[in-house]
Order: sequence, then structure tokens, then C-alpha cells
Amino acid sequence: MKRIFFLVLTTLAFFYCKNEEKPRPQTLNCYVRYDDPTGTVKAEAILNDLESKKPVEINGGIRYQGEDMKLLPAYGMTYQYEQPTRFLGEHIFEWEKAKNTSNQFKMGIDPIKSFAMGINPLIRNQINTLTWEGAPLGKGETMVMMWENTEAGLTVPFEVTTTSGQTLIDIPAEKLKEIAAGNWTLYLVRKKLTKSTLDGVQVNGIMEYYTKSIPVKVTEK
Repeated sequence: MKRIFFLVLTTLAFFYCKNEEKPRPQTLNCYVRYDDPTGTVKAEAILNDLESKKPVEINGGIRYQGEDMKLLPAYGMTYQYEQPTRFLGEHIFEWEKAKNTSNQFKMGIDPIKSFAMGINPLIRNQINTLTWEGAPLGKGETMVMMWENTEAGLTVPFEVTTTSGQTLIDIPAEKLKEIAAGNWTLYLVRKKLTKSTLDGVQVNGIMEYYTKSIPVKVTEK
């Protein structure tokens, strides 16, 4: 009898494993933007089903910094949170894993307290140096210089990076030729990519820090 009982259990276990539904491949994309001029943070999260290639609802919802994010079905099942707040170095997305347990995805970025161009007024045909107060760029980080000329209605972005471990980046003269002579404002966007895998779900996080702007005069010589 013991042998027959064991065979029955083995057979049931085989069919259970065979019929058990495998988890669908999914990717969770998280985004945080901190805007220093307004002192606001905006967070978004989207869970994508890789088989249907469509966003899906997160079972139990998702929380940012311990607060429930609002589900916006009309915007592709996007979860969103936006509030005025002071800057925080660590940002946490949390969602249910199982009963009384949860997954946490953490990311962070260093702020830029101030920045400047080495030569201002800036000369279009000469190399210039961007310097800032704060931590140097690390792994997975880039910087975007956003040039705006409201009089001409122009916006010119430069994406720059460095692995020097210093808080400065040399901007080639050829790149600066893209900025026409005139009165511009410049602000920086520090970007950081963070990745992790939690319970088989690939989680991608992008965080951005937007600085205040400074005036920059651009001349031909």
C-alpha cells in the first residue's frame, strides 16, 4: 500500500507541475523626476506584459515613498504620483509580492547644487568647461545641457558624459557651434539608470534631476 500511495503522489505531483501556469514575462518601468526650481517630484510606473506587448494593472497597486500611486487607465495603465516636496536621496517603489510581503525597488541620484560655464560670455568657436557643485557622474549616469533662447524660440540639448570622476566636462568647440550668438538660459538634467530583477520581473528605473537655470551670453568671438 505504501508503494501504491507513493506512486499516486508522484503522478499527482507530475500533473500539477505540468499544468501549473508559468509566470508571464513582465517588465516594470519606473520613472522619477525632481524639479528643483518648483520643488516638486513626479513619479510614474508602468508594468508591461512582454507576450501581449501591452501595459497591465499591478495586482494590489504600487506605492511610491510609502504612498499609493494613482492608476490612470486612459494613459496606458500608468501609475502616477506628483507632489511638492524637498529633495530626497533615496526613492522607493513598493508592490505586493505575496501575503504580508512586498518587493522594493530603490533608486537614487545626487543633486546638483550649482553649476557654471568656465567662460561666460561663451565664445562659439572656443572650447569651454562645464563645472558643478555636487558628486561626479557615476555608473549609468549622463548629463543633458538644455540651452533655451526664448527670443528666437530655440531649444538645443547636449547630452554629455564623463568617467573622469571629476565634477567637470569639457565641451568641444564644434559642439558649441550649434549655439547661435545671443542671450540664452542653461539648465542641467542629471540622469541615472538603475536596473534590477525581482521575482522574475525586470525592473528598469530612470531618475532625473532638473536644476535651476542660469543666463549665458553667446558671442561669435
